[in-house]
Amino acid sequence: MSPAAERERERLVTTPKPDADARCPVCTGSNAALRYRITDFRVYTCSACDVVYLWPQIDDDAVRDLFERLYTAGQSTLPELGDYYQFTYEDTPDNPLVDTYETWLDALERVRAPGRILDIGCGTGLFLAVARRRGWEPYGVDDCDAATRHARGHFGLDVWDGQFTDVAARGLRFDAITMWDIIEHSRAPVSLLETACDVLSADGVIGVSTPNQRSILDVVAGGLYRVSGGAITRPLEKFYIDQHFLYFDESTLTRAFADAGLQTLVVQRESTDLRRLSLSPATRLVLQTLFAIARATRLENRLFAIARPR
Repeated sequence: MSPAAERERERLVTTPKPDADARCPVCTGSNAALRYRITDFRVYTCSACDVVYLWPQIDDDAVRDLFERLYTAGQSTLPELGDYYQFTYEDTPDNPLVDTYETWLDALERVRAPGRILDIGCGTGLFLAVARRRGWEPYGVDDCDAATRHARGHFGLDVWDGQFTDVAARGLRFDAITMWDIIEHSRAPVSLLETACDVLSADGVIGVSTPNQRSILDVVAGGLYRVSGGAITRPLEKFYIDQHFLYFDESTLTRAFADAGLQTLVVQRESTDLRRLSLSPATRLVLQTLFAIARATRLENRLFAIARPR
């Protein structure tokens, strides 16, 4: 790399963020280092708590519209997600998403017997349908009308339209609260976890899944970005996407739990199930190879965690 390119790389990586209002969603700190500058936003690393987050963030209406299109038409800026949400509609033995939910419920049930469960961001209700089969009393909340209509009409579930804070205000208690691919969409994740604690039963647990920032995808895509002096951004844009406001690793997720008054019981790495992605044979092979390397190097691209109030 030429001296000029090296200086540009250092500038891109270390320049403090210029946005006075771009505070860290976890600790609200305003001091951060620019990690990547990509097409629609910038990616920062908080200097205080090490959480990685995006700026600017799209507004709530844009998020709602995005999920409406994903659930109803499979429309996304990522063509790989074309069929991703179609797996949320049917509880069938050959559905890879059902396999994932069964695995997560196995882990939950090792620390908490089935009871009343609330799924935040329940979508079409598939997870709750699987949980009900296993003896849980299911409840859910989501603000995507198309998804909750399916949860009620197809699965016969008791789910609410709206935000989790609306449910919390009802004064109900739950033995488990799940947030599958939810916390990365939160503008205030610690507050979200604290509110969940407030409506847990005395021995309740919280289950979380989220992308793992310290993953093979960031290592490879970030490496291409750096050696190109910031010119190659497309691989990063497959991982850092507009509706994900922040990215945790094992350490920062555990710290966020602690800030919310939670004790981490389980935190483990997982890989995306490629059966749900629309991929060319060549791309599928590349990802299978990368994920095999990730398993050997502890750089899987997803996290699954369980916590309970301290």
